[in-house]
Amino acid sequence: MVPGQRGRSVRLGARLVGAAAMAAMAALGPPPVPAIFSTMEEGPRPGGAAPAEAWLETHGRALGHFVDGTWLKPPGRGTLECREAATGRLLATVLQGEEADLVAAVEAAAAAAAKWGRLGGPQRAQHLQRLAAALERGAAGVGAVAALSGGRPLAQALGADLELGLRLLRVPAGWAQLGTPGLGGWAPLGVVAVLMSGPCSLAALLWKLGPLLAMGNAALVLPPAEAPLAPLLVAELSGEGGALPPGLLNVVTGTPHLRRALRAHPRVAAVTFLGAHQEEVQDVAWGSPCRGPRLGRAWGGRIVVIVLDSADLDSAAAAIAGSVGTPPALFPWGGCVVLAQEGVVAPLGQRLRARLGVLRIGDPLDPGTDVGPLPPTAAPPEGLVQAAREEGAEVFQPPVTLPPGGRFYPPTLITGVAPTSRCLRELVPGPVLVLLPVRSPGEAVTVASGLPHVAAGAVWAQDVALALDVADRLPLGLVWLNALNLLDPMGGCVGGAGDGVGLEALREFGRPPWEAPLGPGKAPETLLPQELSPEPVPGGPAAAPDSADIAAAVEAARRVALGWGRLPAPARARVLRGAAAALEGGRAAGPPPGDGGEDDGDGRLRAALLRWAAHVELMGGAVQEVPGGRALVTRRPRGVVGVAWSGPRPLPRALELLPPALALGNGLVVVAPPSGVGPALRLRQALVAAGLPGGALAVLPGGAGGDGVTLARHRPDTLWLCGGGADPDWASAGSIAHPWVPGGVLGEPGQEPPPGAEQELELRCTRPRCLWVPGGGP
Repeated sequence: MVPGQRGRSVRLGARLVGAAAMAAMAALGPPPVPAIFSTMEEGPRPGGAAPAEAWLETHGRALGHFVDGTWLKPPGRGTLECREAATGRLLATVLQGEEADLVAAVEAAAAAAAKWGRLGGPQRAQHLQRLAAALERGAAGVGAVAALSGGRPLAQALGADLELGLRLLRVPAGWAQLGTPGLGGWAPLGVVAVLMSGPCSLAALLWKLGPLLAMGNAALVLPPAEAPLAPLLVAELSGEGGALPPGLLNVVTGTPHLRRALRAHPRVAAVTFLGAHQEEVQDVAWGSPCRGPRLGRAWGGRIVVIVLDSADLDSAAAAIAGSVGTPPALFPWGGCVVLAQEGVVAPLGQRLRARLGVLRIGDPLDPGTDVGPLPPTAAPPEGLVQAAREEGAEVFQPPVTLPPGGRFYPPTLITGVAPTSRCLRELVPGPVLVLLPVRSPGEAVTVASGLPHVAAGAVWAQDVALALDVADRLPLGLVWLNALNLLDPMGGCVGGAGDGVGLEALREFGRPPWEAPLGPGKAPETLLPQELSPEPVPGGPAAAPDSADIAAAVEAARRVALGWGRLPAPARARVLRGAAAALEGGRAAGPPPGDGGEDDGDGRLRAALLRWAAHVELMGGAVQEVPGGRALVTRRPRGVVGVAWSGPRPLPRALELLPPALALGNGLVVVAPPSGVGPALRLRQALVAAGLPGGALAVLPGGAGGDGVTLARHRPDTLWLCGGGADPDWASAGSIAHPWVPGGVLGEPGQEPPPGAEQELELRCTRPRCLWVPGGGP
């Protein structure tokens, strides 16, 4: 056929197909456009309860534990009921696990972790990508299970929650594929227990599992007794198509007492928490920062929104009401507090009432639902709302008819509360919003900084310069500018002490080369690093510092640290260089007799001062492209660093830890051993002469038994244990952000610090701060 004939044939075929299509449309009759507009019914959408119901039926609505890649149903176990959040209907039963079940899961996880940790990063990355693909294929079932058992609206579970969850797997997989800079020589921890309590979404679980698995560990998940179905389905999907090797993801169901049984298993190298309050962490925790498993902090909480005079009130009200109806995936049901300037508090309140009044409350499986039922793990907020009424607050609840049979609560706005109100001191679960007037942006920052349990913040203003200034002064790890509920692993996922930002999330589940490993079968109490092992102090015991002196020093350092940390980096660098010059001048005269000074130690200290002066001047942030805009990622000082240096065998080079902490803007309270008081005071004198504020560095003489317990009692922002004595247990130190045992991070005397030590010190002295700027992003 010649080319011209071929073209005519193609055109003729197209006309015939088009004519057939027109004939078929004519046979259907005219489109029912008038009927669509009269009823405003939505067309069919994917989803519904069918995938979840089918999955439950395949298991006879009686599920066991998921251990070593298979279902484990030991005989003689009791059962726990799992009910639908919207109606209270019985969905299924799960096993009430016993200690023998926990033993089997720990052993399976330990065996799998040993093989998984030996795999290269690219191989682990491939498995994580397969897991993400398996979850994407099974998204309809996972979303339906989350909606049925957890009350999360299906549209959110299949939309933003799923997208975020897959990113939380794929980003750590990317780091494993490429190799993680700064983590050379790091080893996996082994078996990590993930304890879930409170309302936890799929994204929240994957936020822990992604970096945990990427670093070469195995997971043992203990879900809440009321909502174990979603973790069980994720575990089952992890075995499809060889996504994960058997034993890497284990789920054991049971009541909270089962968590305390973890104490009998030395193979558990770390415990991390999802949705837990600090009281729950202290109830479960055992060991200490020096002994036993590593303990992750409790995370989550409320959102605080600052609305300034120049804000677009309509967009602010729409975003705030939307987040109240469907909270962010990583900190659901913590409540929201809005601090509005007095000039806009009345019009903002009117807009919020109007927005809350049109939120649709109902079945979470309905795609039109804005507010679903309370999760089964969340207590109804009626007690806190009633307490606000009794305190004189005004409570607005739109006149809505709540669906019968479920745990529904109407959207609520509380105004006219006192700053000491219970609804500000405690988390308010459910769709509850507290509106509080403030006189100025400075007062808004002060009030927001004093609120407990704040996970993230937002600033609403069209005056960009003012908004950036306010956001910079908030002591939060995650702040949005004119936006809410934007989350991504590259732009920050949680706030507070700064967890979950890029590489920092991986470091939570890895062991650096200078840290002593937890050997299989080894009792946690024997795991003190050698340089911290108990040893008598020459000269006999010294008196412990007075608790009142430590309290005063911590308070003084807290007052000074804010101003010191906000100084420009070159100003802080000048102070460190001046101190180094002063120490150099003092070396010519020689140290005073009997103070323990040594020329080599002074030389290393001067070198540390000069090195960190240069380091802080060269530090910068990063701009990350994230969904919905860009995130400005910077580092901020932690605040007050408590250094417990006294003890049976003090860390020889602990003074070299002070220059990075001061250079990066922290205040310091050092409890020094008798041999270290003189050098520490000499360093302080040089720093103060060079311009350091007096309260920024306090040096107190310590006792021979160690003073970590006393120092922890006064709640510094972070705690470094360098003495090896009676260190605080996790019940005392668990509320302190990232307590640390430096160990060999500085190297042995006469040796250079190991590779990666400088980055480790920087991260220990700072916390990440992510500011989301909307617009211009993908």
